[in-house]
Amino acid sequence: MVIGVDFDNTVVCYDRLFHRLATERALIPATLSADKESVRNYLRAQGREEDWTELQGMAYGMRIAQAEPFPGVREFFLACRRQGVPVYIISHKTRLPVRGPQVDLHRAARGWLESRGFHDEAEIGLPAERVFFLETKQGKLQRIGDLRCSHYLDDLPEFLLEPAFPGEVERVLFDPWNRHGDRVPFARVPSWDAARRHLVPGHTL
Repeated sequence: MVIGVDFDNTVVCYDRLFHRLATERALIPATLSADKESVRNYLRAQGREEDWTELQGMAYGMRIAQAEPFPGVREFFLACRRQGVPVYIISHKTRLPVRGPQVDLHRAARGWLESRGFHDEAEIGLPAERVFFLETKQGKLQRIGDLRCSHYLDDLPEFLLEPAFPGEVERVLFDPWNRHGDRVPFARVPSWDAARRHLVPGHTL
């Protein structure tokens, strides 16, 4: 078994950060639900797509340190380590934001992992060489196949439905907001605890 997982909105949760960034700029009412999709939908309904794009650059770059790991993700990685199951982070993101300060988003993401103890042997112990940030979707698909993942977990059903998705890989949808119900033709987990039960054999904590 070899498990691949996405990074943005899968390992790292930006919900409160997007809400904070948008309220700081008075782009949304403070009473708006504090989740990424609500912020995005509100701004798009107001015709403020450029503001949304700039918020993404800030959240994934200069302000990423304020983003939080999803509950249970640390325990998932620890369970995999105890069971000897290799895990890779394989993510697709541009290197620089489309708008806003030109911060290296790959470096920022690696810094977040480092600061959260993912590479610390006394913490999660994920080797840095098991983290891949690709600039294209095609590169991400290729890397999933090249690493011979048996399972891959992502928050975007449209990515898991890509025609070029490696056919031998079991696809798992991470759906913590329960937005997709049973409308997807593959396994769906609502939390990292559920992912651990589904993917890690003999898991115990």
